[in-house]
Amino acid sequence: MYSQEQELQLISVERDRLDSYRIGSVQNRASLHRKRRRRQQRRRLLRSGILCLTAIALLAICFQTNWIANVLDTSFVDSLPKKIRKLEKKVKKEQKEYPMELLEALEQNEEMYDFAENYTNREEYQGKAIDLSDSYETGSVPLLMQWDKRWGYDSYGDAMIGLAGCGPTCMAMAYLYFTDDLGMNPRKMAEYAQDGGYHSEEGTSWSFWTEGANGLGLTGEQIPLSEDRMKAVLDQGGLVVCSMAPGDFTTTGHFILLRGYDVNGFLVNDPNRKKNSQRQWDYETLSGQIKNLWAVYGRN
Repeated sequence: MYSQEQELQLISVERDRLDSYRIGSVQNRASLHRKRRRRQQRRRLLRSGILCLTAIALLAICFQTNWIANVLDTSFVDSLPKKIRKLEKKVKKEQKEYPMELLEALEQNEEMYDFAENYTNREEYQGKAIDLSDSYETGSVPLLMQWDKRWGYDSYGDAMIGLAGCGPTCMAMAYLYFTDDLGMNPRKMAEYAQDGGYHSEEGTSWSFWTEGANGLGLTGEQIPLSEDRMKAVLDQGGLVVCSMAPGDFTTTGHFILLRGYDVNGFLVNDPNRKKNSQRQWDYETLSGQIKNLWAVYGRN
């Protein structure tokens, strides 16, 4: 039999053990909670780091592939149908004739919007004097656009230079480069092509780049489709004119001018799209779309 004093001591010991267990349990729970929080913080940091690295990689890819510029171009193109409808409403309201082929061309090439919008004001530009001093620099092949308002509304056959004048515009660029004669422009070149019989229902005839070039005081010759030959012409100071099949440059037919090359490809002057003239084109991409090509040289 325990004495009352012993019983009290046993009770006190049990209480101490119980208190120690409770304190230990609380401490263990607090420690586990702290460990859990630290693990969660590490996971969050790891996820944030992965997201940052992914974002940096995506940005690098975007800038290397010009994805941002393409998105901006796409957003502009997406807005074109609205602008075209606005133009149609304007034409109906003013009750003026407006060629549907111009709207169709605009759907393919957003760069023509200003030209198309000003079609009803074409009389302000047709037949007016043309100053090319701000479009040409000696020693450089000028980039002229067939749909430039200064000549784009003038006729070429039964169409406008802006829609069908890629040939005369390319020849005008070559002529300016070789002669420095600012008196020549795409309108005068279109007149020369028509008067010389180098224009047909199909457009500019291929003889324009040989006989027509000779009549302008230049030298033109047909050359084989060969990367080495094209580069040799450019190395000798000549230019290369290409007749293009449907592809990156056209849905029907088109002429472009090659003015040089570098390690990334050929430098193009496209008289219908500035965007095509701001990049290099590798031979493999071009060759599959070229129907025929000519070398054009100046005369010493």
